[in-house]
Amino acid sequence: MEALNSNKWVGGIFCDLTKAFDYVNHKILLSKLEFYCITGKAKNLIKSYLNDRYQRVRIKNTYSNNHFSEWEKVKQGVPQGSVLGPLFFLLYINDLPGIINGTHIPKPTIFVDNTNYYPSENFSF
Repeated sequence: MEALNSNKWVGGIFCDLTKAFDYVNHKILLSKLEFYCITGKAKNLIKSYLNDRYQRVRIKNTYSNNHFSEWEKVKQGVPQGSVLGPLFFLLYINDLPGIINGTHIPKPTIFVDNTNYYPSENFSF
């Protein structure tokens, strides 16, 4: 409680990565999987899960027929709504605190696509 009553300012930087799951680079993710010793058949299975996927958008209208966009190849990102999507994203950004820790910026706290920094009293911008 001493810190709460010391009349010091408390600040934080809060980063929310918009559409973060959509911007995961497949090549970088696969190389990070190798770093975590996911190789061979397991890596090839994940590679086939990520590559050569197609998606389209359905617009559902209660007053008329459904409308669909054209099928487009997915070139990056992880499948959303899947169990593996959040896991792949966490593996993708897992080294972020270590990279930032080598700089003058304090170590961040990461939760899925949110990154928070809480500077110490010795930190200045």
